[in-house]
Amino acid sequence: MALHTVNTCTNCDNLEKNFNCSIHHVVVDLNYTCESHNLKENITKSSSCSNCSSNGTNNCSHPKQASNDLLCFDWKKGEA
Repeated sequence: MALHTVNTCTNCDNLEKNFNCSIHHVVVDLNYTCESHNLKENITKSSSCSNCSSNGTNNCSHPKQASNDLLCFDWKKGEA
């Protein structure tokens, strides 16, 4: 069985807070996709607050909820 990546708004770099699309300026759903999809390749199954570059800084969108086992849509790749 071959596995494939699907393009949905949840793995798109254009997804903003509250599920807003920065390209189309609409609120999207988990299963939406479009021709403007830009795959956010940085997120992996290992991604979490613990390896987010915003964790523990003023740039963290959810400082009270942040923990090693969580991941939010604002995750940014930390320094390697």
